Amino acid sequence: MVFKRAIYIVAARRTPFGTYGGKLKDFTATHLQELASRAALKQANLSPELIDSTVVGNVMQSSSDAAYIARHAALRAGVPNHAPALTVNRLCGSGFQSIVSGGQEIELGDSNIVLCGGTENMSQAPYAVRNIRFGTKLGQDLKLEDTLWQGLTDEHIKTPMGITAENLAKKYNITRQDADQYALQSQQRWKKANDQGAFKDEIEPIKTKGKKGADEIFDTDEHPRPQSSIEQLSKLPAVFIKDKGTVSAGNASGICDGAAAVIICNEEALKKHNLKPLDRLVAYHVSG
Repeated sequence: MVFKRAIYIVAARRTPFGTYGGKLKDFTATHLQELASRAALKQANLSPELIDSTVVGNVMQSSSDAAYIARHAALRAGVPNHAPALTVNRLCGSGFQSIVSGGQEIELGDSNIVLCGGTENMSQAPYAVRNIRFGTKLGQDLKLEDTLWQGLTDEHIKTPMGITAENLAKKYNITRQDADQYALQSQQRWKKANDQGAFKDEIEPIKTKGKKGADEIFDTDEHPRPQSSIEQLSKLPAVFIKDKGTVSAGNASGICDGAAAVIICNEEALKKHNLKPLDRLVAYHVSG
């Protein structure tokens, strides 16, 4: 769909991304979204009182207040009580969907300025025990369910995400060597961009606790492994299809913690509040 109204992106900030069990493991997804939202508001030099609506993408629902995550993150960032909030889940596209949904609100005239974002703390995905709320029978085997692993498995077709990747590799003739080379290229590109300071304008530094309890400033993505070599990657075993598989720990999508926020507005708000456009939201499409 092509938007008929002019819709502008006027701020875009994110946290550094923490690796699984890393520096952000003790920050809830709600807190991470709050930090990203505050940073975006600061970048735009915009009062949170002017936000008409908040839309946040979240999949794993790992926070104890996950049912309220968009609402709580907005309130904690200073957005007023009367401004509505919506949490959306389009799996890996949830952050994109927050911007699409925000754009739709502006297109329909429901909002002038929308705070959008996406947040995830995969490290905090809990274990669950099913069917004990109403009591258990003597000798019943109670099993812990890893909600993170279950979330990465499509129960409708009983297929993990990694097998989907293997199926695509087979369909498009992607070899293990191709996948490893692409992974290495990704690591090298991140290193080059990071060394050139390309991420400084988008990352909001976060104060974390070091191993000895001292305060540390976390301002660089933790998950990348730029020291990787093609030799190291090729030695990692395939995870889902033994020996002949393509997907390994070195070339698969990472499990990370982090959040991002984007502020979008219509042309009237842009001029009224002297906001600086970074980009324009023109159209969107969803398939599948």
